[in-house]
Amino acid sequence: MHTTDSQFAEETLVLATRLLTEQFSAPVRLGEPQNNSGSNRARVYRCHVLEGPASTPTSVIVKRAYTVPPAQYNPDSNTMPAWTFLNELASLQFLRQYVPEISFVPRLYCGDRASGIMIMEDLGSGKRLDHLLLGNDPQAAEQALLDYARVHGILHAQTIGMQDSYLRIRRQLGPVEEASGYYHNYEWLDASLYRTASLLDVTPVPGVGAELRRLKHAMEQPGPFLSFVQSDACPDNCLYANGRLHLLDFEGGRFDHALKEGVYGRVPFPTCWCVYRLPPHLALRMEEIYRKELVKGCSEAADDKIFYRAVVESCAFWMLDFFHTFPLTKLLAQDYKDAAATARQRIIMRAELLAQTIAQFEHLEAIGATIQHTLEKLRVLWPEATEIACYPVFDTTI
Repeated sequence: MHTTDSQFAEETLVLATRLLTEQFSAPVRLGEPQNNSGSNRARVYRCHVLEGPASTPTSVIVKRAYTVPPAQYNPDSNTMPAWTFLNELASLQFLRQYVPEISFVPRLYCGDRASGIMIMEDLGSGKRLDHLLLGNDPQAAEQALLDYARVHGILHAQTIGMQDSYLRIRRQLGPVEEASGYYHNYEWLDASLYRTASLLDVTPVPGVGAELRRLKHAMEQPGPFLSFVQSDACPDNCLYANGRLHLLDFEGGRFDHALKEGVYGRVPFPTCWCVYRLPPHLALRMEEIYRKELVKGCSEAADDKIFYRAVVESCAFWMLDFFHTFPLTKLLAQDYKDAAATARQRIIMRAELLAQTIAQFEHLEAIGATIQHTLEKLRVLWPEATEIACYPVFDTTI
């Protein structure tokens, strides 16, 4: 029988009440779940604490894995929603236990693997970074972007060398590797470029094969850049509360190449729906602030050659990821639009930015030249795919 949203919320309230009562070793009573939000993977509620010992907070955030019938939550599965839920549970446990000085993520009170529920600190309503970028206060938005760069630099710097500690927690919860293999098998990088070039009748520039092997190795073996990452480091997963920026949503939390997130200003925001251009000077300022923090835990990042090669490689990764996520076979037939820009606009913008970055740092130049040739073809094919504007808060033409 299909469980309605109200029944799911009621069941979640019963589970949360039991977990908190066990956590605080005293009866806890919660108010009705409020602000139902989330995705097709999880439901998120705010619950006020009506009764409990003095140590209990006044309200909590309850997150529970969600499945669309007839699927059921299975903690032994390496597919969503179990995989994403257990990633977040492991991430918050790891950060609280091993990096307690990081105070810009929600505190985890308790969680239950079997029922797919966790209870976290309520940071308040606040204002998300995407709200600021779509708003009308450029000073507040700029400061938020710089804070975003700083906290990600801190997160990466302070977790370098701690992968084993994270994996001990994650392996106890369930399968670590996601079923598709996307996050640990980078064979798709080659196919993404070659397939796109072939569809556009572009001949890959000599040397592309060797550079793709180099790129694949850099992603598989990040070396000094291996750190804990938020993964989906989008503006809507960043909340300003009590005058500070906090990071939310660690469903993809794992150890990976730090610069994949370090270039989110340069790309920009490759995993987000809220995609516009950033003013170039601001993107570079974000990168400078990020690097300043990263160096504190990764001395290699102070070396310009090492750091900027990693920047180029991470930008190239996101370009090929886009080819992989939005195959050109589909985009040639039909464009796709999120709230901000179309997929065709994004692919052209990212190809432009990658070509500029490769030309600036003279690394992966065969890939860059091949992307440049595809860009020229796409501009002819899609003359309607006009340049993406700056984020509204920075767009002086509005």
